[in-house]
Amino acid sequence: MAKSKTTRIQNLLAAALLGALSYTTTQLAAQEGTSPVETTKRAESPEPPAYRPWTLGLEAGTTGLGVSLAWRFSEHFGVRSGFDYFEYSDGGFAIKDLTYNAKIRVMSEPLTFDIYPWEKHSFHISVGLQFNQNRLTGTAEDAGNIIPPEKLGTLSLKVEQQPVNPYLSIGGNFFYFDHAHHWALGGELGVAYTGEPDVSLNRTGPPSALLDAAVRYEQQQVKEYAEKFMWWPVVKLMVTYSF
Repeated sequence: MAKSKTTRIQNLLAAALLGALSYTTTQLAAQEGTSPVETTKRAESPEPPAYRPWTLGLEAGTTGLGVSLAWRFSEHFGVRSGFDYFEYSDGGFAIKDLTYNAKIRVMSEPLTFDIYPWEKHSFHISVGLQFNQNRLTGTAEDAGNIIPPEKLGTLSLKVEQQPVNPYLSIGGNFFYFDHAHHWALGGELGVAYTGEPDVSLNRTGPPSALLDAAVRYEQQQVKEYAEKFMWWPVVKLMVTYSF
């Protein structure tokens, strides 16, 4: 009987000791803001660095589909470059009085200096240049009521923007796909000033001072249309990988 009581007391003391240890561990973990399991996970998965210096991106937007490479060489500064391209054809592209069988190419390479106001944030302000090969080409044969088709021949149109453009934008990551901050979804919003467009409109018909004057009028109409795009909007959505 005495031995049974002693065993019962020992069991109660052991249970009390285990309970006290469990309570103490729980309290310490609560004070640190994590559970023991979370503490172990945190030890296994350390916090990501303030920033990762290199970033590769796949992007789509008003400058086409493209790729980019950014190098953040210090806490607050970096450089970035990329290539964007898109092309499509339209057999009924109307500009003012004429309808063209047109091909539109959007192609550019931005080169920017990036400013990061906050060390631990991807938000940046980009200032730089855009190397521009945007171009619209097309032909028109039916001039409607403006120019008689049988005398006009074929009209050939070519519109190009200035090859080097000032470029200004803001951008950053919306959220990260992983805890280590490698994969992210980001965006960019800005503008490029493409300058006064170069427009040429030529015809293949027989010589005619009257028709040549009419073509020059149409060329001016096209130029006024193209001048609407002197301030080219930059809106991009991108998936990036930083390392």
